[in-house]
Amino acid sequence: MPMSADSRPAAVHLAHEAPFDLGSLHVRPSTRQVMIAGVPETIEPRIMEVLVALARRRSEVVSRDDLLAACWRGRAVGEDAINRCISGVRRLAKASGGFSVTTIARVGYRLDASRESMVEPVVLAVLAFDNLSGDPQMAYFSDGVSEEILQAVARGAGLKVIGRGSSFQFRGPDKAAAKVGAALRATHVLDGAVRRSGGQVRISASLIECAGETTLWSDRFDRQLSDVFALQDEIAAAVAAALKVAFAPLVPAETIDPAALDLYLKALEIRNQRGLLDATTIGEIIGLLQAATRLAPRFVRAWVFLATVQVEQLRFQEDEPRPRTGVTRADVVAVAQAALALDQGAGGAYQALGQLEAFGRFAERDAFHAKALAAAPNDPTVLTNASLFYAEVGRIEDAIDLARQAYDLDPMYPWAANWYLTILDFAGRGYVERAQWASLCERWPDNQLILWGALCFAAERPQSPWFDDLVAEARERELDAPVFRHTIGYGKRLRAADPSRRTPYLQNARKTLAEEGALPLWVFTTLCRFGFIEETFDLIDQASFAFMFDPDLPSPNGATGPALIFSVIHNAPMMHDPRFVRLCAKLGLCAYWLETGRWPDCAASAPYDFKAEARRLAIRAGEAGGQPATA
Repeated sequence: MPMSADSRPAAVHLAHEAPFDLGSLHVRPSTRQVMIAGVPETIEPRIMEVLVALARRRSEVVSRDDLLAACWRGRAVGEDAINRCISGVRRLAKASGGFSVTTIARVGYRLDASRESMVEPVVLAVLAFDNLSGDPQMAYFSDGVSEEILQAVARGAGLKVIGRGSSFQFRGPDKAAAKVGAALRATHVLDGAVRRSGGQVRISASLIECAGETTLWSDRFDRQLSDVFALQDEIAAAVAAALKVAFAPLVPAETIDPAALDLYLKALEIRNQRGLLDATTIGEIIGLLQAATRLAPRFVRAWVFLATVQVEQLRFQEDEPRPRTGVTRADVVAVAQAALALDQGAGGAYQALGQLEAFGRFAERDAFHAKALAAAPNDPTVLTNASLFYAEVGRIEDAIDLARQAYDLDPMYPWAANWYLTILDFAGRGYVERAQWASLCERWPDNQLILWGALCFAAERPQSPWFDDLVAEARERELDAPVFRHTIGYGKRLRAADPSRRTPYLQNARKTLAEEGALPLWVFTTLCRFGFIEETFDLIDQASFAFMFDPDLPSPNGATGPALIFSVIHNAPMMHDPRFVRLCAKLGLCAYWLETGRWPDCAASAPYDFKAEARRLAIRAGEAGGQPATA
């Protein structure tokens, strides 16, 4: 679309960009994929953003300043950064022959291609099929079948499919296609009904175009319960055919023991209804999934789900005292490999394996996330987990992009919604307001994760009385998990009129360090936020970070790992001190940045030569035997 000379170019957010064609090149910005001669290729985020920015204004000159504003959000970057991205775009042009990029000397660039090549995107909402089994307790079964159809369409047809957290909110009279389309920005709706009787299942389904509420396809299927997954692929293929897109299931359809299917769908129901999962709940889910996989050894979805919850219990549970789960690293490896042996596209299995790596082995973890994103680029959980990792290594803008994609795919999925607002707040640009968190709390009044996220947001704003209201709600609901206790105590100390009330926190940190030799990373950011800058760096120098490099130790930092140290809201004073890089070196981050060349966002904004200091410390560590500085 042409822009006036004084208009500011809109930032490129890949999750919100529609697919388009440039000659023979098919571009899917939301998944960062292009199709060249029918072969998919995943493109670096910044190269894809530059391609989108140029394609938006094809046949017009786009200045370098406009590219900086749209793709780098106005951040200062060197000429080589733009040149590298333009070279990447030109490589695609050469490979596809569908367009060209011309340099306009001392001005910018122009992309030339036919405007007629643009295509309108299809956005599909798969609704929760109605339960017609005559037993309200069978709702978990119809919901589970609906979710599996959703996954089959998303994977096999490569369409943008709204996540279940959003589309399953619409039930009964709210299922009108026009209403769903307006609420979720969907172009099409897939709805239906499920009737189960003994070993038989009947599924009816209809594909409806939202704007005109026109039925494009409908059918009814009667099958044995053991053939339900083959039926789901059959429905997905029919939907793809009606939408005139290709469908390619990645693995042969499974024939599943009906009892195993019941166990799996019950485990899904427990996960989807509860927020923060404690050890008891995770243990319940693990038991159901272990039984399911024993009954159905080729049940890929159950293996992936089992690997995910096992690694959660093994590596991230914060119950006090930590339960003896019986789950081992070998268990998780065996389960994840069982899934991948059946389906190399099982993105969640790659991420489970990555979570077994020592937390400081960032390059190895990065590789697992890359495999997961390539295998499941439209999975909100995979996107959210990868976003968490990007935040851990300081790539906050990249983390925001992935979180935005996950939220755009499934804005009513609590895990994705919570993290999206959290990472926006980390950037410290006033993106997030109380009303946004209040909206999530209203949407999910019983979800502990959302309440905790809102509590974290309110705790950082000492002038807001909302914090006290949320504390009262948490206590009324008897929420006493460690994350609630830590956050409430933090917020109260931050609000204290007398700063001396924060001193006991410092004293306790010193005592813990003397007794245990280590501290969780959030203790350092808390001390920094309380104003104990010099004391914080003294503690960092004394502390061991061996837990970052021992794969058998659970995280003392919560699921976000080192991400908190890159939060402008929590840790700006520390990041602006050159000694901050010493902490990064101790965590293994400097070695990762040098190895990959993927520097954190703070490297460009630090009031000192961040990269030079990181190189110096990494070289020193190498001379000492290659081990991170964990003194």
